[in-house]
Amino acid sequence: MAEHTFKSKLTNINYFHNEIMSEKAIFLIPGGWSDWRGWSEYILSSEDSNKYSLYSVDPPGRGKSGDLNNFDFDKLAQPIVELIESVNIPNSYVIGHSYGALMACEIGIKMGKKLKGIIAEDPGWVITIEGTDIKDWGPVPIIIKNKPNWKSPLDAVYSMNGPDKENWDIDSILFAINAFEASINSFETLRIEDNQDYLRICEGLKVKTYIARANPEKGGMIPDEVLNQVKNLNPLIEFHEFDTGHGIRSCLLYTSPSPRDATLSRMP
Repeated sequence: MAEHTFKSKLTNINYFHNEIMSEKAIFLIPGGWSDWRGWSEYILSSEDSNKYSLYSVDPPGRGKSGDLNNFDFDKLAQPIVELIESVNIPNSYVIGHSYGALMACEIGIKMGKKLKGIIAEDPGWVITIEGTDIKDWGPVPIIIKNKPNWKSPLDAVYSMNGPDKENWDIDSILFAINAFEASINSFETLRIEDNQDYLRICEGLKVKTYIARANPEKGGMIPDEVLNQVKNLNPLIEFHEFDTGHGIRSCLLYTSPSPRDATLSRMP
């Protein structure tokens, strides 16, 4: 798979391109601290990979992309905006999952009608509504404490998963490897005020946006309280619900007909 480097004003961006040129480009933003391979299943299994020009991105501080001194969403999204503008395909779409969905929304606010559409898959607005400091969320405190002592990806896997390999699975192993590859700045410089304001997002998006919501009872990250506040704020935004957990990315891949394909077909 072909990887390339784009030099933005803030930092270098590593990305995969499927080497297909088409009138429609799809930019894929992974969740959490994943690199572009977080979208490998979609790239390898989706019919879109044979029809559209796909760009799967390592966001700043992840994978082979360069680092930042400040990981607020404005600076996190800006290098990807510059990449999209440099590719300069008029029919460009952004698809993001989880943390990547938050980035996709920020990109949508920055670019507006320069994009044709956004698909945001279960953005993590539960953190915002709870007022959680992102540095206290989930595994982040463990990573910040232990990452300086990791010498290899295997150190990260043992540190994150414990010594009993019976408790390991492919997702937990990949998460630990991604955390090892990510920059320490991408964890340490997180601030609670950087959590995305979902009201600002839903009012500020000026591009057709499809938000796929996972079931909160199964780990989905858009609570009912948030949905009730934003579902009618902006006629450009469609909310669609799926009875799956936060790993909605794989669910959408194997749902027939494909919500992604149907959405891309309906977008102008």
